Parts: sequence; C-alpha cells; structure tokens
Amino acid sequence: MLRKRGIACFLILLLLAVCGGGCIPGDSHVDEEKDPHFQRGRNLASSQDFPGAVNEFEKALETNPHSAAAHFELGWLYDTKINDYAAAIYHYERYLQLQPNSQRAQSINVKERIRGCKRELADAEFPLPNDQNLQKVVDRLTAENMALRQQLDAVRAQQQQGANIVAAQTRVSTVSYSQQQQPARSANLFRSRVHIVKERETISSIAAQYGIRISAVLEANPRVDPRRLRVGQALNLP
Repeated sequence: MLRKRGIACFLILLLLAVCGGGCIPGDSHVDEEKDPHFQRGRNLASSQDFPGAVNEFEKALETNPHSAAAHFELGWLYDTKINDYAAAIYHYERYLQLQPNSQRAQSINVKERIRGCKRELADAEFPLPNDQNLQKVVDRLTAENMALRQQLDAVRAQQQQGANIVAAQTRVSTVSYSQQQQPARSANLFRSRVHIVKERETISSIAAQYGIRISAVLEANPRVDPRRLRVGQALNLP
C-alpha cells in the first residue's frame, strides 16, 4: 500500500514538472498561433492588408492577453509596415517579457529592433537638420539680407537726395530774396543820404528831423548858405 502511494506521489511530481516546463500543448507558443484571429491576421498580412492584420492580432490578444506570438506580430507590423514606432516598442517589450529566452527573440534580435524603433521615434520628434537643406536655408537668408540692405541703401540715397534738393531750393530762395531786397535797401540808403528842402524848412529843423547835428549837416553841404535855403534844394545828409 505504501509502495503504491509512493508511486502515485512520484507520478504527480513528474506531471507537475512537465506542466511547469511548458510541455502541455495548450500553453505552448504553437498553440497561440492556432487562434483563429491569429491565423486570419497572418493571412491578411500576407495579402498586404496590414491594418486588417493588426485588427485581427489585437483580437487575438483580447482572447489571450498573454499571447507572446500576437505581441510579436503586432510589434513587427507597427515597426516595418505602419511605422508606429511607439506601438512597436510596446509590443516588442511585451513579447520579451512573455518569451525572454525564445529562439525567435534571439534570431531576429528583438532588442536591436527596439533600439531601432527608439531611434526612429527620436528622429521623428527631433529631426536633425540636413546639411544640404541647412545650406540652402543659409543661402536664402543671405540673399534676403542682401536684398534688404540694397533697399535700405536706396531709401537712404533718396532721402539724402531729397534733403540736398530742399537745401538747394532754400539757398536759391535766400539769394533771390536778398537780390530782391538789395535795390530797396540801396534806394533807402540813397533816399536817406539826400534831403529835398521843403517850404519853411531850416537847417536846424532838417537836422532835428533826422536826429543829427546841425554842424554835421553843414559839413556835408559846405557850399550851402543855411540862411538862404531854397525850396527844392537838395541837401546831403551824413
């Protein structure tokens, strides 16, 4: 009786070891691929219907959230066909969590694919400038800057030309005004140097009229007899 119990315990332990080793068909990677949604996803991917394939593999994950095979297929599709690198990284990492030592992970180098997706994602978010394109931008900005400088120089030249014209017109106007006023000043000077004697005027009244001394009037007119002034007679004024 004890021997039978020992044999039964041994068989139970052996069965547990086999189950723990993943040899039960329902837990194998192959069985994950037998899922109808997984198989339809494979067929759609083969026929180039990548969005439809993604949809079927997602449904396979809804049926079995721990399907490493479905995660791998989704990572590969998002990586190489749809270019959604964030989603690809997620599914690749979930695949490695579920199947860290699988031969597929080692043969395809899933970790390297994850690094490549991260580089693509970084380039998409922060693209590095292309040397040729950067040079084109620099050349364009240089040409625009030169054109603006030329326009500014032309505006300054026009302003200077306008200022020169205004200054020249001002000088001409000033000279013209001076020439117009010169005869008038000369006539005033001439009139202020000669006095025509009027009726009842005397040397003293004439001197008082111009605010000068009588002796100065007599010195300017040495041949004039102050006692015999005639109406209409011209007297020089100092």
